[in-house]
Amino acid sequence: MLADDYKKYVDENIRLIILKDLAHETFGDSVNTFLIQKSLERFSYRKSRDYIRVQLVWLDEVAGAVRSQTVGSETSAVLTKAGRDHVERRHYIPGIQRPGDPE
Repeated sequence: MLADDYKKYVDENIRLIILKDLAHETFGDSVNTFLIQKSLERFSYRKSRDYIRVQLVWLDEVAGAVRSQTVGSETSAVLTKAGRDHVERRHYIPGIQRPGDPE
């Protein structure tokens, strides 16, 4: 049970990191799995690009927080209004960690 709780925490935290990167235009107005992989390493998350692709698809198809596109083996994403509203704490999307207080 603890392993499932930890996996859920990690997935939700990574989804928030992805949305924050898009909202703050860390990489411009879109990100791909390679850039996300590098961003996650700042937080000591070492995840495969396949794992990241799954998260982007979840953020698109389940949460509606991004629009993702896969071309060949690369998936990229752009933020939607719903994703920005989550990051800016106007609306909560279940399955994505809630943003903390602004610094």
